[in-house]
Amino acid sequence: MLVPRIFAPWAEVLLDHVVLAPGMRVLDVATGSGPVARCAARRIGLTGHVTATDIAAPMLDVARGKPPVEGGAPIAYVQSAAAPLRVESNTFDLVTCQQSLQFFPDRLAALREMKRALRPGGQLAVAVWTDIADNEWFTAIQKALRATLGAEAAAVIQAPFRWPNGEELKRAVEAAGFPNVRLSRMDGTLTFENGLEQAIAALVAMPIAPILATLSDATRQAFHQRLRDEARPLVKGVALIGKMASNVAIAAA
Repeated sequence: MLVPRIFAPWAEVLLDHVVLAPGMRVLDVATGSGPVARCAARRIGLTGHVTATDIAAPMLDVARGKPPVEGGAPIAYVQSAAAPLRVESNTFDLVTCQQSLQFFPDRLAALREMKRALRPGGQLAVAVWTDIADNEWFTAIQKALRATLGAEAAAVIQAPFRWPNGEELKRAVEAAGFPNVRLSRMDGTLTFENGLEQAIAALVAMPIAPILATLSDATRQAFHQRLRDEARPLVKGVALIGKMASNVAIAAA
């Protein structure tokens, strides 16, 4: 539900910020189900190689279950924490980390591991969402949660947006030993092509799903109705379209 609408499109945008060429070696940290790894594999072709790491074995199982990228580089999936990384030093031409650094318990250690993995002159590309207020569908969810379930429930949807300050991201990358860090902001959209009810159905793929599963039918219906009210301005014809924004840090080892 979410990968084709958020993580795969934003993987394309992230990789547009770096230089990729056939035969390169790419490391994707916290790959999840592998959208960045697969996008990179397609761009570097059969002569390249992608290593994709994640701490969660079930996510890697999902990634491994997908068909090979046609015409793309092979992808090796490795179960590993972000720090330490179970990869060799001075090996990769590019290290990516999409929408995961904000969750790491030791961000600086993870960034230093990414630098260790890079060959001299290799590239780093890290994306972290900006403030939840810049991400309209998630803002609507947060408001509906707060109104119907309270602040504690609303805080759960805030988690992916917990590190919105781009300058802090830039300073962290610099502190890990990367010179000349380039910070930019990516603006885009999240589209549910079949509209508001499709977007509500996608809540089962979000961190709030366990909370919603415990609600009575009446409370769940009240939340859904409040969410419909909050999200109504995002409905454009048949589709629901919400703005999204991410900070991106690009650096060379």
